[in-house]
Amino acid sequence: MAHDPTLDATAARPGTQGGTQAPDGSPRLARRTVAQEIRGPGGVLPIGPKDEAAIDLVMLVAGETSGRPLEDVLRQFGRSRSTYYEKLRRFREGGLEGLLSRPPGPRSPWRRPIEVVRFIVTAKLRHPDRSAAAIAEELARLGHAVSVRSVERTLSQFGLTRVQPRPATPPPPDTGVP
Repeated sequence: MAHDPTLDATAARPGTQGGTQAPDGSPRLARRTVAQEIRGPGGVLPIGPKDEAAIDLVMLVAGETSGRPLEDVLRQFGRSRSTYYEKLRRFREGGLEGLLSRPPGPRSPWRRPIEVVRFIVTAKLRHPDRSAAAIAEELARLGHAVSVRSVERTLSQFGLTRVQPRPATPPPPDTGVP
């Protein structure tokens, strides 16, 4: 039987529940173990404590190849079943890069198609009193779902917004004191 390096990939880290007993027989919280190094027959490969992607990879290797019950692997790494399967899906779709932390939000900048930009600019130049909402509605009728804010942004980029005139403020009352 081949040596499984993931089985040695642990170091104690304070954390979660577990069932061990103190010498007096009372329950004691166990320490959660998280990969800090990978040990194999040829040596040791350290993993930094903040290298979440490497730790996740070791967890996936242990979960998919060790033959151990998944619950044991999840307990070892302090992860939930849903987190495990999300990491597995991301790894299968994107490899190691899929395990890297990603901020929430769009994955790439969304750009308005040039036809949409051209329509917005042309519509405003032909009808200067037309609102961004009216332009967005017409675009929607033509099959381009564009938000009012996106139309406003486009108009601003081309200098086609009007600054709302401020009401004139009356001059301060003349008190007669120089």
